[in-house]
Amino acid sequence: MISSLAVAIALVASLPTPHVPIEVFSQDPLPTIEAPSYVLFDVTGDMTLASQAADEPRPMASVTKLMTALVVLDNTELGDPVVISDSAADTGEAEVGLVAGETWTVWELLNAIIVRSGNDAATALAEHVGGSVAGFADLMNAKAAELGMTSSHFVNPHGLDADGHFSSANDLLTLGLAALDDPVLARLARTRVVKFRTAPNGAVRRAVNTNELLGAFEGVAGLKTGFTSKAGRVLVSAAARDGRTLVAVVMGTEDHFADTRELLAYGFDMFGLVDRLLAPLAGEQGGGIPAAIDQAEAARLRLVPELPLVDATAQRRRTPLEDRIYEAIVSLMPPILEAP
Repeated sequence: MISSLAVAIALVASLPTPHVPIEVFSQDPLPTIEAPSYVLFDVTGDMTLASQAADEPRPMASVTKLMTALVVLDNTELGDPVVISDSAADTGEAEVGLVAGETWTVWELLNAIIVRSGNDAATALAEHVGGSVAGFADLMNAKAAELGMTSSHFVNPHGLDADGHFSSANDLLTLGLAALDDPVLARLARTRVVKFRTAPNGAVRRAVNTNELLGAFEGVAGLKTGFTSKAGRVLVSAAARDGRTLVAVVMGTEDHFADTRELLAYGFDMFGLVDRLLAPLAGEQGGGIPAAIDQAEAARLRLVPELPLVDATAQRRRTPLEDRIYEAIVSLMPPILEAP
C-alpha cells in the first residue's frame, strides 16, 4: 500500500509551484559530546557525517595497538613462537601477566593486545618482528605512510605516553578502516572473552574485552579502546546496522563510550523515509532545487540512493527533521488534500 505521505508528495509535485518561501532544511544539530576531537564516518556511503578538530594531532593511547597488529600481520605468521623477554614482561600498566622465558604464539599475543590491551604482549610482538621497540616503530611509521596517515607518528607499540607519539581522529579513522579490512584483526576486535595459557605458577589467565560497547550497543563490532593520563579516553568503534557500517573516533574525552553511543545513534538515525522521498530532488552535483535544499543538504541527500533500504515492516520513529519536512509539505497542500 502506498503511504499517504508518498501520495501527498506525488500530488504536490504535479501542482504548479506555489510562490511560498520554502524552509532550507539541514540535518539536526549534533548531540552534545565531551570529546574535543572526533569524526563519524559512513563506510557504506564513503562520507564523513560529522567531525570536529579531526586533523589535530593528539596522544592516542592504546588505540596504537591497531597499528601494532597490522604491522605484525604484515610481517609474521600467526603460529610463529615468541619467547618473552625481560623487557616485555616488565613493560607495565595494562598487561596479561607475561613471564620472562615463556613462549607464546603470535596469535595468542595478538589476542592479548586487542582483547586485553596488554602492553607486555605489544612489546613482545614488537621485539619479535622489529628486533627492538625502536626498530618496530620504524615499521609502524612506514605503514602509516603507506596508509596516508599524515598526522601520525609512532615511537612504541603499546601507546603509553611518550614524546613524538601521536595521531589524529581522521588518521585513526584510516587506521580503523584498515583494521576492518583485515579479517584476522576484525575478528579479534569483536572477541569478548579470551582465555590464555596457564601461567608458570598455575594461575589462570583470562581477559574480557575492554570495549564495553560490545554486546551493549546494537551492531558494534570493535575496534579498540585507549586511555592514558595525557591522552584521556580514546575509542575507535565500528558498528553495522540495517546494511550500513559506521566508524566513530573520539579522542581526549572523559567518557569515550557515552560519546561514541551519541555519535553512532546520530549516524544511524540520519537517513529516514522522508530523506529517501526527497533524495531525487537533490539531483546530480549542481542540480536540484536550491530554493528548497542547500548544497550541504543536497550532498547528504545524494548519498541516500546508495544506501540499502531498511525492512519496510520495521517500526521506526520519525526524526525531528522528518517531522519538519512533513509539516512543511502539508502546509503547501490545498485543503482538499488534508481531508481523509
